[in-house]
Amino acid sequence: MSDLGAGLDNLVELTPTLASLGWNDTHDTWADAHLAATGAPGVRLDDPGRAQAVAVEETALVRGRLARVSRGFTLVFTGGDALLAASGRTRLDVDEAPATGDYALISDDPTDGPAIAAISPRTSALRRRAAGRVPEPQVLATNVDVVLVMHGLDREVNLRRLERQLVVAWDSGATPLVVLTKADTASDVEATVAEVATIAPGVEVLASSTKTGRQLDRIADLFAPNRSVAMLGLSGVGKSSLVNALSEGMVQLTGEVRATDQRGRHTTVTRDLIPLPGGGFVIDAPGVREIGLWQAYDGLALAFPEVAEAAERCRFADCEHGNEPGCAVRAGIESGAIAERRLDHWRHLQAELALQESQLEEFARRAESRDRADAENQRDQARPNRRSRQGGGKGGRRGGRRRR
Repeated sequence: MSDLGAGLDNLVELTPTLASLGWNDTHDTWADAHLAATGAPGVRLDDPGRAQAVAVEETALVRGRLARVSRGFTLVFTGGDALLAASGRTRLDVDEAPATGDYALISDDPTDGPAIAAISPRTSALRRRAAGRVPEPQVLATNVDVVLVMHGLDREVNLRRLERQLVVAWDSGATPLVVLTKADTASDVEATVAEVATIAPGVEVLASSTKTGRQLDRIADLFAPNRSVAMLGLSGVGKSSLVNALSEGMVQLTGEVRATDQRGRHTTVTRDLIPLPGGGFVIDAPGVREIGLWQAYDGLALAFPEVAEAAERCRFADCEHGNEPGCAVRAGIESGAIAERRLDHWRHLQAELALQESQLEEFARRAESRDRADAENQRDQARPNRRSRQGGGKGGRRGGRRRR
């Protein structure tokens, strides 16, 4: 389990100012515009005079960054003290559900306590389809610069899973990088790196080990001040161990991996924004076994560029890349520029996205029908009762029995 509670003071010390959280002039402009529109006062808790300001303005909106979003409450770094703010929908009036990494304004109601008042526009969002029958997105992390797609070399490399994760990473708007962990357990690391590189065009592939220190310096270079890096991978691939190594301490607890299937024990159960001593942030998310796509058309094109680019050159816009004349994708297969396995997986992911679109359209139709029915019911209830207008009591024309 994440150990933010025990080491919270240390993490707060690593973020002494809003600037150290990545808060910049763009966020100030957004915050000032929001404050001007709402008429609310604002407070910076990294201001030397913050104590006096807070005392004067008890309902001021505080600038901050969300460090952990859990059910009902959110931990917020403010460049000063950390706040615990409500994030349940009953207390919020924001367009999007808050997510780890968001820049936000926090209200501090004297009666109800802190709550998220507004969320800044995001520069990137790592998201997947949420579990369940209803199609909706789940945001895993926001405002990240790099996504580490991680896979352990203590197990067989699953190329299809890596391709799916790369689609999600590319679609976030951040830069993906593949990290093959536990390189000390593999016999032919270079061959595996070369194999993975074939399904990750344009993406750097690293093989690392926290035990030997292999490639840790290269990974640490990603964490320049104010840069945020998210980690995406199954439980047990070594995400928490990597955080420990990068943070120079036990920021994250590590758990054992079952020998039978190399699955981790879900050591991390929340998504945490963790500041590192050398600057920058890492977002360590719980191991994700199911990684459904969410409207990831851009990510699919970036993860399969050879297929997407060839499809643009097909003679027919609706080419299914079978036996149609002038199909550039089939020509790529025949020339060896496109692997048949890659095309098959691309088709599968395309079909998944197409099914999702049809589900969204169906749910939208149902919602529209319900709204129409509700509106009609409200109109019927608002109409005057005909019986009461006609005097429907016992003394009325239609009330009671007539006496003989």
